[in-house]
Amino acid sequence: MPEFGEALAKLSKGQMTDTPVKTQFGYHIIRLDDVRDAQLPAFDDVKPQIVQQLQQQKLQAYQNELRTKAKIQ
Repeated sequence: MPEFGEALAKLSKGQMTDTPVKTQFGYHIIRLDDVRDAQLPAFDDVKPQIVQQLQQQKLQAYQNELRTKAKIQ
């Protein structure tokens, strides 16, 4: 919902939107209560997911290469 994010980015802590924000889900009045730093996960926690995603990408590339080289009669 880009409209929601854009409206939220303009607010300071404790502020509320002056007018309702329209999104695909309806109208919203947004109040920013607090701002916190994002917590990134540790690399060791996400490493298995990264490895799996890279393997999937390589497999997909290999399959695409085989399809383009295949001579179907």
